[in-house]
Amino acid sequence: MLIYDDSFGAVMAASQREATELGADAYGSEHVLLGLLGAAGPLTEQVQRAEPALTAGAVRAAVQRGADDAVHLQRLGVDAEQLLAPAPGETPSRQHPTPRNRHTPEWQRALASASVKLDRLQKSGALPRQRKVTSAVLWLAVLEPGTRAYRLLAAVDVDAERVRDAVLGALAGAGAAAPPWPEQARAGLLTRLVQRALARVNTAG
Repeated sequence: MLIYDDSFGAVMAASQREATELGADAYGSEHVLLGLLGAAGPLTEQVQRAEPALTAGAVRAAVQRGADDAVHLQRLGVDAEQLLAPAPGETPSRQHPTPRNRHTPEWQRALASASVKLDRLQKSGALPRQRKVTSAVLWLAVLEPGTRAYRLLAAVDVDAERVRDAVLGALAGAGAAAPPWPEQARAGLLTRLVQRALARVNTAG
């Protein structure tokens, strides 16, 4: 049975608020990244010391203007700023329903992958075992290549690899080196447990 600590719950509640405010119909990695930055805490503070440019304001602005897709749109001759701008006379609504779908497939894959990799490092002794699931696994998940959060970090000139090293360094403890992050993860029991537990998490907090 997976037991979540308070930092995990706080981040998921903040992620829901971010997704609702942005009018999303599902929770994605970008909302969890914003939730991590909004909920703050010692781990987030350590990450932001390593990457001061990583702020909730910078990421939120990048999400709103579709900064991660801007390059691809420009190649097609589309102006992302104009595409996302409200129509003349339109007043953007700030009242959005809470997303009905808990998590996007992209986010579920990233979280499952990060969970397996973190478990591998803990089993090998490269990282100490934790009694509870913390927000660290959420950080590692948003940093998985292929997530929208990973692309958004590049769009705001934040080095995702340096952020991951900061997270792993915090998990390793004072004076210990951050272990290399595994490149691949094989799905197993832990993956299924994480997915099943997430399906039960009440992100309404």
